[in-house]
Amino acid sequence: MDATTVTDLTDLSFEQALTRLQEMVGELEGGGLTLEETIATFQQGSELASHCQRMIANAELRITELTAAADDGVFQAPTPGHTRLQISGL
Repeated sequence: MDATTVTDLTDLSFEQALTRLQEMVGELEGGGLTLEETIATFQQGSELASHCQRMIANAELRITELTAAADDGVFQAPTPGHTRLQISGL
């Protein structure tokens, strides 16, 4: 079993985390794990699911900000500490 820890989560892309989560589901459904391995895998899976949900929420926020900025004719960078940039011709 891959040892994905909480500290490693921030290094995973959404796609990597989702792939690992799918692998974990397969491991759990396969039934070949000990009780302790099952609990550890379930815990890691829960952490990965939360990580994926946070990434989706952040993506939705960025899209909302970009959509609102496009409606204003102002581009707003989707990162913390961003500055507004007026786009001429819109």
